[in-house]
Amino acid sequence: MLLRNKKVPGLMKDENNGAVMTEFIGLRSKMYALRVHGKRDTKKTKDVCRIVVGRTITFDDYARV
Repeated sequence: MLLRNKKVPGLMKDENNGAVMTEFIGLRSKMYALRVHGKRDTKKTKDVCRIVVGRTITFDDYARV
């Protein structure tokens, strides 16, 4: 899929390269998790080490909060 909207202000970007996002949980600014069909879960947090997020925090932890 072409990235036509890349670097164009005001347009949405396709960050999943055409893959379908099945779930999104946004708790607050810069703290979210998303599940994409056929790929691994993506978890983002601010001020928490990536190793801690990758090893201990799960997608279900975001849903429980």
